[in-house]
Amino acid sequence: MKLTHKFKIPYDIDLYNKLKTKRLEAGKVWSDIVLYGNEYYRIFKNWISKSDLEKITSQRVWSDIVLYGNEYYRIFKHRIPMSDLEKVSSQIKYELHSQTVQAIVAKYDTAREITRKKQMSGDTKAKYPWKEKKYYTLPYKQAGMIVSEQTVVLKHYRYEMDFKRNKMKRINDYIEIPNLAQKDISNISYAEIVYKNGFYWFHYGISVQKKEPFSVFKPAGCDLGEIHSLAIATEDKALIISGRAIRAIKQYRDKVLAELSKEMSRLKKGSRKWEKYNRASQEVKAKCRQQIDYLIHKSTKMVIDFLVNENVSDLVIGDPAGIEKGTKTDPEKRIKKVRRQQLSKWSYGEFKNILKYKCELNGIKVHFVSENFTSQDCPFCDGRHIVNGRRFICNVTNSEIHRDVNGAQNICRKKFELAVKSVDVLFKQPMWFRKK
Repeated sequence: MKLTHKFKIPYDIDLYNKLKTKRLEAGKVWSDIVLYGNEYYRIFKNWISKSDLEKITSQRVWSDIVLYGNEYYRIFKHRIPMSDLEKVSSQIKYELHSQTVQAIVAKYDTAREITRKKQMSGDTKAKYPWKEKKYYTLPYKQAGMIVSEQTVVLKHYRYEMDFKRNKMKRINDYIEIPNLAQKDISNISYAEIVYKNGFYWFHYGISVQKKEPFSVFKPAGCDLGEIHSLAIATEDKALIISGRAIRAIKQYRDKVLAELSKEMSRLKKGSRKWEKYNRASQEVKAKCRQQIDYLIHKSTKMVIDFLVNENVSDLVIGDPAGIEKGTKTDPEKRIKKVRRQQLSKWSYGEFKNILKYKCELNGIKVHFVSENFTSQDCPFCDGRHIVNGRRFICNVTNSEIHRDVNGAQNICRKKFELAVKSVDVLFKQPMWFRKK
């Protein structure tokens, strides 16, 4: 199983300037690929193949020819002959490793394929890549890196023009970053340099061995929520993890962003004060995103520890996808504006994806079912009751159970049989610890 890990590259002005220059070059590669692909489609009504794109991008003829021509005129005070210009243009290449250029082509081809599948499935909003980019992520294959215990050396090329000989000189160019990975990454096959929140990050993929599935069958259900982000229940035990911290961070973020947006609306876009507020809003977004990611990771880790300790072999997750649709226009599903905003900010998709890969890593099979009416179905009398508050009370049998535990068990019952027993409930609260 492939997992992506990362570490932050320590700030060094020379190193960061070199990486910025290469990101600019990668942006040129992406922009040229988009121009080539779209122009080819406009003329031939068919998409250019990946292999043809790789051949075209092996030399750059659209960019920098004018710069070289102007430089020639500045030195020799006359224009470069057309024959010499054609010779020079055939030698102009991107100042990146050939494997890096091919990786960018592969990203473009993957984006096209994903868009094609979305359009075939009926997604009318899906668009093929069309936007040019000034900067782009730097991908590296195994041939473009030299990895040691202390450093990671990234291979590039640099080209200089010898106008007297009318020939391009290729010079090897290396960028060295410290290896801060906590594991052995000498055999990594793919990595990326990503710019985020003012820092560069080294993302790399590693292979992780999956654990063997549990030999004894034991199911559990998972109910995703907003107040209680995760509720996990087996026949006799349950774990409920609070989501109030995540909700509080989102409320704080939205409040601060609203105030900054109000101040920015009174200013001229691009002014010094407008840029100051814009930077402040980006910092707030980045900080809150980091805190939310930490809490989601910690919450899901608590779930995995609980499942492993209880020897759970199969986890059934209730999928609330589409719960926010029609809540404004449909008379039967219409809810208040505040509740619609809460649903739109609910991170159930992130919890689903992270839980899935962590369960697979620990040998736990994952199943998805609809969660419709699972909090209202009664396990005691097989009826359906309206629920008020956090307790589910059956008026027929005078029985009581936690609402989210009942929902998690009913989600499990949609896939597997689960006996009705008294449940021991454990409540946990993920906390954000400030680094000293």
